[in-house]
Amino acid sequence: MAVAPAPCYRYGKSLALSIFLTLVLGLLAAIPAFAREWHFDVSVDGLSIGSHDLVLRENGDARTVQSDMHFGLLGVNAYRQHAEETWQANCLSRLETRTEEKGNVTTVTGGLNADGFAIDGPRGHERLAPCVMSFAYWNPLVLKQTHLLNVQTGAWTPVTVQALGKEQIEIRGSSIAADHFRIDTERNRIEVWYSPEREWIGLRSTTRDGHVLTYRLR
Repeated sequence: MAVAPAPCYRYGKSLALSIFLTLVLGLLAAIPAFAREWHFDVSVDGLSIGSHDLVLRENGDARTVQSDMHFGLLGVNAYRQHAEETWQANCLSRLETRTEEKGNVTTVTGGLNADGFAIDGPRGHERLAPCVMSFAYWNPLVLKQTHLLNVQTGAWTPVTVQALGKEQIEIRGSSIAADHFRIDTERNRIEVWYSPEREWIGLRSTTRDGHVLTYRLR
């Protein structure tokens, strides 16, 4: 006749399993999401106007990005923008942006649902394709797009991209053979540079009226 295990044995085995699972889950929870940061000094026509800071956190295919711009002259903040984006792999899944420019505030919100990516902003309500990208220069895949989402206005913006070859640029006191690209929109010519490891390291934008906005990595 089979003999059932003693109650104390069953309790001890269950307790050991519980402790093991707690330790494993605790270790997993303690592993932080991988984070990358970009901190740029920004100038217009050679005159310093502020900064643009981005923090990207990655956990598997999930990504979150926080972007903060602060531009102004003579101690007066003429432009502020705070944006938060959530990505699933290379597709934008959520967006919240607040922009203050010369006292005027605009907001843009967006989210992925069953019908595509829905945008609400100054242009009203719009619905885009399920997989969209913003002007997320930190992701080199923006160079493969025909349209990018403007997070300040909510506009689905046509772009053309041209590779300009390699160029030696100075970053933090070192010369880097960077890959140089140009992104053209109806209103701006945007140049971006990437390191050999495909990290975004620089930007220059020329407006239709000839002003030049330059990002220098700190």
